[in-house]
Amino acid sequence: MRDTQKTIPRNQEIPEADQVVSRERLPRRALLSRATALAVLGSFVLLLLIVAAIVWYGTGMLVTVPDITGIQEGVARTRLGQNGLTVASVERRFDAQPAGTVLLQDPASGVRVRRGSGVALVVSAGTEEFSMPDVIGLGIVVARAQLEQRGLVVHIEAVESDAAPDTVLETIPAPGATVRTSDVVRVRIASEESVPSVLLPFPLHDEVFVIDPSPVPSGEVDAPLEATRRLRSLLEAAGARVVVTRSVTDTDVAPAARAQRAAETTPSITAVIGIDATDSAPGGLAVLVPEQEGVAGDRFAVSSLLADEIIDVLGQPDSPVQRVVLPPDPVANAVSSPLVRVRLGSFAVREDTAAFRDPTWSDSVAQAIYRALGRQFSGS
Repeated sequence: MRDTQKTIPRNQEIPEADQVVSRERLPRRALLSRATALAVLGSFVLLLLIVAAIVWYGTGMLVTVPDITGIQEGVARTRLGQNGLTVASVERRFDAQPAGTVLLQDPASGVRVRRGSGVALVVSAGTEEFSMPDVIGLGIVVARAQLEQRGLVVHIEAVESDAAPDTVLETIPAPGATVRTSDVVRVRIASEESVPSVLLPFPLHDEVFVIDPSPVPSGEVDAPLEATRRLRSLLEAAGARVVVTRSVTDTDVAPAARAQRAAETTPSITAVIGIDATDSAPGGLAVLVPEQEGVAGDRFAVSSLLADEIIDVLGQPDSPVQRVVLPPDPVANAVSSPLVRVRLGSFAVREDTAAFRDPTWSDSVAQAIYRALGRQFSGS
């Protein structure tokens, strides 16, 4: 086959029609100039640095408020200063704590605040002896406010009277008596409703009651045992047999030992009444009842009814009684009879501790429990 490809001599010029035209390609224009891109990148980096600086600065300006309650005011001021804080204000209040002791703080410990912030303090002004104010004839709201402003702990009792409801009829101690800050005072107010006596002569012959007063921390007033002594006297006067699981002479007051004494009493126990005073919050009066699960139906039913009776009798207008589930209890496990425990309060709560020292308060608690037992088991 003949080669048809045209051969052009080396020295011969290429015809114009056969020449390949070479055109220079124009450079493509960038969407974003290098200078602009660098400027945007630099701005972004700068923004990140500013945000990081703000976060670092803000974090460095936050401090944790220390716990300064329970210490002297001077020590508290020093501790606040060491943490970059100041004292915003100081309120002084009469209290059983030694004068100068910090009672409350705001903000509370553990809160994060800005360095230099102020903390408000409530500081004890110590105890004060003064004459019992005369609030007889006043309404209970005004009377209570006046008494509590002087640092007194007010317990209210309703009494049937023809006077206007809620009028103060009597105070114990009486007006003019010497009292001190944190003392408990009983205020009797008029009530339209009939208030039955707590000392009705309930017939409780042949009934057997076990009273289990729990031990208290060393050095504290034995409020459970004081209430137990009074309750025992009332029940025995009504003809009941009473067994107490603890006395002042017992060396072994552990739950197991008390449970053993309860179990050795007799199979026919009418009811077991536990009386407690805890060493931790919360305080206030409460009645503890076993959980229904795992408890025989009749036993739970009677325990629940008895708890309702105690709550009804023991409660006061200003201090309702709580109903709480009883945690595992050795004494409860040792017997098969109805059981409730009455929590008198807590040694960690100032108002409760003051009440524990008042014999008349122990009397009122014992009388209330006695009346509830009489309602439940005497058929009256």
